[in-house]
Amino acid sequence: MLVDFFEIRELFSLVIFRYYLRIALFALTSTIFFVTHLVGQETESSDFTPQFKPSLTIHQTTQQIVVDGDLNDPGWKDAAIATGFSEFQPGDNVPPLDSTQVLVTYDKSNLYVAFIAKSNPDQIRVSLTDRDIPFQDDFLGIVLDTYGNATWGYEIFANPYGIQMDGKLLSSGDDMSFNMVFQSEGKITESGYQVEFAVPFRSIRFPEESNPVWRITFYRNQPRDSRHEYSWAAIDRDNPCLLCQLGYLRGLRGITSGHNIELLPEGVVSQRSFLADADNPNSAFKTKPVEGSASLGLKYGLTSTSTTDLTINPDFSQVEADPAQIDVNSTFALSYPERRPFFQEGSNLFNTWMDLVYTRSINDPSVAAKFTGRFHQTDIAYIGARDERTPIILPFEEQSEFVGDERRIRSYSNILRIEQHFGEESHLGLLLTDRRLDPGGSGTIISADSRIRFSQNNRLELQAAASRTVEPNDTSLSSGIDNIRFGESNHTSIFDGETYWGYSVLASFEHQARIWYYDVSYQSSSPTFRAANGFITGNNFQYAAYNSGWVFWPNTKLLDRIEPGFEIGHKWNFDQVRKDEWAVPYLSATLTKQTQINLHYIFSQERFQSIDFPGIHRLEFNVNSQLSEPFATGFSLVTGRSIARNEDPPLLGKAFQASAWSTIKPVEQFIIEPEIDYSEMIHPVNDTTIYAGYVFRTRISYQFTRRFFIRLFFQYDDFNRNFDIDPLFTYRINAFSVLYLGATHDYHDFGGPVHSRQTGTQYFLKVRYLFQV
Repeated sequence: MLVDFFEIRELFSLVIFRYYLRIALFALTSTIFFVTHLVGQETESSDFTPQFKPSLTIHQTTQQIVVDGDLNDPGWKDAAIATGFSEFQPGDNVPPLDSTQVLVTYDKSNLYVAFIAKSNPDQIRVSLTDRDIPFQDDFLGIVLDTYGNATWGYEIFANPYGIQMDGKLLSSGDDMSFNMVFQSEGKITESGYQVEFAVPFRSIRFPEESNPVWRITFYRNQPRDSRHEYSWAAIDRDNPCLLCQLGYLRGLRGITSGHNIELLPEGVVSQRSFLADADNPNSAFKTKPVEGSASLGLKYGLTSTSTTDLTINPDFSQVEADPAQIDVNSTFALSYPERRPFFQEGSNLFNTWMDLVYTRSINDPSVAAKFTGRFHQTDIAYIGARDERTPIILPFEEQSEFVGDERRIRSYSNILRIEQHFGEESHLGLLLTDRRLDPGGSGTIISADSRIRFSQNNRLELQAAASRTVEPNDTSLSSGIDNIRFGESNHTSIFDGETYWGYSVLASFEHQARIWYYDVSYQSSSPTFRAANGFITGNNFQYAAYNSGWVFWPNTKLLDRIEPGFEIGHKWNFDQVRKDEWAVPYLSATLTKQTQINLHYIFSQERFQSIDFPGIHRLEFNVNSQLSEPFATGFSLVTGRSIARNEDPPLLGKAFQASAWSTIKPVEQFIIEPEIDYSEMIHPVNDTTIYAGYVFRTRISYQFTRRFFIRLFFQYDDFNRNFDIDPLFTYRINAFSVLYLGATHDYHDFGGPVHSRQTGTQYFLKVRYLFQV
């Protein structure tokens, strides 16, 4: 009878799941009908003709240009002029609100670009802030593909004060971790603003040809009631490849990036104090002597298309701690973004659909080397490093274990990437990673991947990876982790010298067009698959999913864009046991006042720790809004039934999460950014609290000049009762030359009569300066 009961319950849950799915699809169909029949689509202006893939021929100047925001230098006299911008968001190739004119010329050292942007000066949004920050401002700049194969392009932007923003445009989106050295100055005028750029040829990579043709467009962002985006090269919404639609830049002669050398020395002086016994608030506070260290970075341009980097004894400590993440109900390791410049540059070359390269796995290198180069249609990249504190992530079916750097595990890592491009947005790639541990043991990955864009709107993405793991034969290293058995050979998670292979495969067919998109995907990862230099936190799964949505751009005073869609999926393990099944209808809308609304409703039936949970359902809702120039805000809510994974046994609790954040700018150089994240789980039977807590953080910045600013960071983590205060003074000459003077103050609430007590403090001075030879 017991078996029959479970069979009946499984059948009943499947019926309910399919019922919810029908409701979701009906709601989406109704939304699509409403949008397509009751909301008109914006039409192009009859007297305006957008220019697709335009061409601009420039000439070398022999006159001087000083980058100061004024355009009276004689070098601009014979510059080529680009006009005819089109608005591509929210309008579909319609005339912009205001006109933009671009002047372009070059000499032997630099590409010069000047923008003259017409606008009401009282409506211009501008901030005096650090670089890479003012993306909510008016700004403009260049998107440049020097190879012309739509693989990636440089993004070189500045706001009306010339505050720099740079990155790379990839097929997957923007990568703003990239930094380069260039000049920019801007000024606000009576009729708008103007910005000058000087982009050194030594800062970019390009093939040396006698008559090169680069792909380019000029971009302008104009935030008003809506965020209006303009491009010199018109953008077709039916073509998802933005880089394929750039215009052409001709006329460059006799330019070279040169075999230049860059030296990046760095020095750090610090002093640290801490509680002698971290668990005893009454213990003495000890102060260590002042410590100092020096490091050196070297970059050499082997050719105009390849560089090699070497760093010795780098100080990769961060001047600001990573924001705390709430993981009280997670059984998997958390990832954090890479902030270290050495690993950021060229990081896109190591990105694949599987997270096989996670450079923060190279935690504390004493020496590291890197090579990046492009030879015709072939990209080659390499990273090698000696790491003094190596973290190890062990993935399993329902959890991951972590062996931290307190063990002082040392390692050597070698990572090689080769990518062969053909056509536009298509490639074949090979990735090899290998990590050798000092205690013995290793992890090796070989992976092949491909993207094939076989029509304007369709592409296929494939990847297959094999791993070979040799465990250290030292059980003391794994003494703090659970003893888990996995794989057909019943391997153990203990470091007892076992050797095993694993594999993972992925396939995705994607269609993206003006109104309709969909994605059919499949991935599997064997129980023995690991990636020593990657971020693989789970394995022993197979899943298939289908995601589809529609995009509409209504012509209304309230609504810029609306996007209904849904996702369905099924997940099972290698024993053919169903692990999860889900349906997610969603709705996204962009309103005027730069307001974004997203709504998801999740129906799921998951099997966790051999228990079926057929009644999972959650509403997820978030709003982001730039209500005005001095105030932006947003919030998110998640409520419904979720698994309390760390309970014994796990149960289906009442979950509630809420987050709120704001950006407050009383004046253009002063920014306050408060944020709070709250999470709780309530027992479904007795209404007791399983867990509840919050993380509150605030960043306050004041910019005295373009180079000098002060920042104060506060954070309180209610879950572990830690409070951090981090003041920081920064003087920045460019993206790489910078001086930091700061401190960290750590407190903990011990409870009882002592309550809060300072547990640690550090004062530091960090100086880094770029010499270009």
